[in-house]
Amino acid sequence: MRRLVSLATALVLALVLLPVGSTPASAATPPLQQLERVVYFPPTGHHAQTEFLHFWWSHGGVDIFGFPITEEIGEDGLRVQYFERARFEWHPENPENFRVQLGLVGRQVTAGRDHPAFTPIRLDQPYPNNDAHWYFPQTGHFLSFGFKNFWLANGGLDIFGYPISEEFTENGHTVQYFERARFEWHPEHRGTRYEVQLGLLGRQVADARGVNTAGIGQRPGSAVFPHITRLPDKWIEVNLSVPQRLTAWEGNTPVFSSPMSGGLPQYPTPVGTFTVQWKLRYDDMTGGLAGTPEYYYLPDVPYVMYFYTGGYAIHGTYWHSDFGYPRSRGCVNLPIDAAGWLYNWAPPGTPIWIHY
Repeated sequence: MRRLVSLATALVLALVLLPVGSTPASAATPPLQQLERVVYFPPTGHHAQTEFLHFWWSHGGVDIFGFPITEEIGEDGLRVQYFERARFEWHPENPENFRVQLGLVGRQVTAGRDHPAFTPIRLDQPYPNNDAHWYFPQTGHFLSFGFKNFWLANGGLDIFGYPISEEFTENGHTVQYFERARFEWHPEHRGTRYEVQLGLLGRQVADARGVNTAGIGQRPGSAVFPHITRLPDKWIEVNLSVPQRLTAWEGNTPVFSSPMSGGLPQYPTPVGTFTVQWKLRYDDMTGGLAGTPEYYYLPDVPYVMYFYTGGYAIHGTYWHSDFGYPRSRGCVNLPIDAAGWLYNWAPPGTPIWIHY
């Protein structure tokens, strides 16, 4: 097991408390932002929450889907929600990562159109796709140049579906329809992120179906866009820069801090984001090959909180007091009193951010 360096005999250990509201231990930005459960969008007067909010946020947000224009409603036997450019559908029967699906709003708004651009192009032999043009035999249409680049960069088939038309002019813009979207070229924004924009097909379908899109008031307890992420209620920061320090946070507020010791250069403490996996009030720790200088055995190590495969843990330390500097075999050494406070404060699942 990867544990600690056995150095000295037990010493009295000092605990250092950081008063609430004092300077944070690190100026770095923690990569621990969590999505709020419910967010209110004042531009349209509607909320997005849980699964639909997560899908919206992780697949492009406002630029791809626009704002919500309804609450979650029942329609066609499904739980759905309309956004300006899409309709989200909840399919609980699907595997976990595929339960949010996008409605075929592109097909719905173009059903029955007889414009030549919607006529499939059937080729006698396979088309050799290239950097400029791709051909989709599934629908008999091409995808080219800037629209192809936008399609690839923003989710491709999963988000937009197949092309169901060629490019053509509509309402003064070059457009192309897809199963779930309409691409519009705006040359006045050439070279910017707004050169290709998405039509408001979600609103078109909602209006055509008589869906009520009137805004409502904000629900108590909901966040307000654009503030849709927050730090966890509790999280632990381990700063490996000398002097090394551990800080316990509640949201944006540091509530506790202590010097600590991370791994020696040959036994580095892993960096990244982790969670408290399980806790033991005491544990025996051993490592290295018996009979060699690398071997150690440390009985009854207190306040052990494992966070990573291979035996990495945050725990109390009775065999040295040289905190603030690398001393361990990769674990995070704390004074015993500090480890006890943290052990009682942090439940399993508490996020941990380890960095320099």
